[in-house]
Amino acid sequence: MIDRNLCTGCFECMTVCPSRAIDVDWETEIPEFIERMIEYASGAVRGKEGRIGYISFLTRITPDCDCVPWSDASIVPDIGILASKDPVAIDAAGRDLVNQQPGFTESLLHRHYHEGEDKFSGVWDATDGSRQLRYAEKLGLGSQKYRLIAV
Repeated sequence: MIDRNLCTGCFECMTVCPSRAIDVDWETEIPEFIERMIEYASGAVRGKEGRIGYISFLTRITPDCDCVPWSDASIVPDIGILASKDPVAIDAAGRDLVNQQPGFTESLLHRHYHEGEDKFSGVWDATDGSRQLRYAEKLGLGSQKYRLIAV
C-alpha cells in the first residue's frame, strides 16, 4: 500500500517494490512527476547560482530514462558532450541536437526517423520533451536560449 500522506511522487518506490506491484499511468501521472523533479532540482541548486557546472553526455541515447537498470539499442548516433552553467540551456541544446539526428530504424524508435523530427515522442507517443524545459524556465532555473561553441 502506498501511504499518500508520505508519498512525494518521486517514484522511488518502483525500484524497491516487486515487479508490477505499483502501476503508474504514464500518460497522466508522469507530467506531474517531471514537474516535481524540476522542483527538487531547483531546490538543490538554489543559492549556488554561478558556482555549478553541468555536463551532458549525448552518447548511447536509448528509449528509456537513464534511471532504469536496463538499456536498449540507441535511437540516434552518438553526438558528443555538452557543458554549461545553465541546466535548462544544456537540456534544451541536448534535446535539439538529438532531434537533428537521423533516427535508427532498427531501434525502438517507431516514427520520427528524419532529421528535425522529435525523437522522444517517436519512442513514447505521450512524451512532451519541452514540458520540463518550460517549467524549469518558469521556476527561474535557467533559460532555453543557448549558443553552441564547438571545441
